[in-house]
Amino acid sequence: MNRILLAFALLTLSSFAQSGPKDHLKPHTPATQLTSSDPLSFERWFVGDWICTGIQHDSPTAPPVRFIDRFRFRMALGDSWLMYRLNQVEGPHKGQLTLIGTITWDANAHLHVRRDMNIGGSRMDMTTPGWNGNSLVSTGYMVTGDQKLLAKHTLIRRGNDSYGATLEFTDPAGVPVGGEEADCKRTR
Repeated sequence: MNRILLAFALLTLSSFAQSGPKDHLKPHTPATQLTSSDPLSFERWFVGDWICTGIQHDSPTAPPVRFIDRFRFRMALGDSWLMYRLNQVEGPHKGQLTLIGTITWDANAHLHVRRDMNIGGSRMDMTTPGWNGNSLVSTGYMVTGDQKLLAKHTLIRRGNDSYGATLEFTDPAGVPVGGEEADCKRTR
C-alpha cells in the first residue's frame, strides 16, 4: 500500500507544470522549430566580429550603465559548436573579457542550447527553436550568487550584418529585476 501511495504521489508531483510566471518565459516546444536541412545554419549566421552598443538598465543592485561590447563568434569542434567571447570596449569592465559562451543544436530536444559564463561567476542557460522570420527568442535562467532569475533574450535581425537585442530578467514571482538593450553590427 505504501508503494502505491508513493508512486501516486510521485506521479502527481511530476505532472505539475513547471512554467514561469509569464507566458513568454515558458520553455520552447519543438513545434516552433523552423525546418532546415542544416540545423547549425542558425549558429553560422553569427560567425564573425560584432560591435554592440547599448545600455544596461537600472536594477535593484546597480544604476543604469552604457556600454560598448566586442563579440567574436567562431565555429569550433568540427563546426558543431558556436563559441563566442565578449570583451568590453566601454563600460564598467572596460578592457576585460566579460563573457564566454557556446551554442549548438540539440537534435533530441529540437532546440538550440546556449550557455553564457559571465565575469563574476554568473551563468545563463537558455534555449531557442531558432529564427522565426527576423525574430529570435531565447528563454531560460540566469544564476547569479544565490539567485535564479528567469531570462528572455530577444534578437531582431536587421539584415545580414545587424541586429537589435533586448535582455530581460524577472524574479521567480515575475517581477522585473533588470535587463539591457543593444544594437549590434558585424565588423568583419
